[in-house]
Amino acid sequence: MTEYGYSVEVPLGYDEAVLQARLAFRGEGFSILSEMHVGGLLGPEAGEERQYLIMGVWNSAMGDKAVAPDVRVAMHLPCNLVVQETGDTSIIAALDPADALEIPEDQRDEVATAARDAITRVLQKMGDAHS
Repeated sequence: MTEYGYSVEVPLGYDEAVLQARLAFRGEGFSILSEMHVGGLLGPEAGEERQYLIMGVWNSAMGDKAVAPDVRVAMHLPCNLVVQETGDTSIIAALDPADALEIPEDQRDEVATAARDAITRVLQKMGDAHS
């Protein structure tokens, strides 16, 4: 875990890492709701040609869990996944769901733990498969 979330470096090129990340997250029940390619938009200090993809992912099993009578987790649990090129390898990283969860702290533990566990399993599988 890093200051902001979780990450793993894999010995894959960018395109293969994106494909493997999509498959791994789908295998854990996540849907990819959005993708935004920002490679080249991060400025010269980040490398003009570096590939960088942000995916908005959501796990419907967690999203169906009511946290209050009129609030659904899907509206309050953004899971952002990043795949970035680092030369011959790629980094797959995910935001810590507890940091982004916008519900009262006493209600977030179960949901955040489930999301963290799923994200951790995905990144661990990806790291183990390519080590």
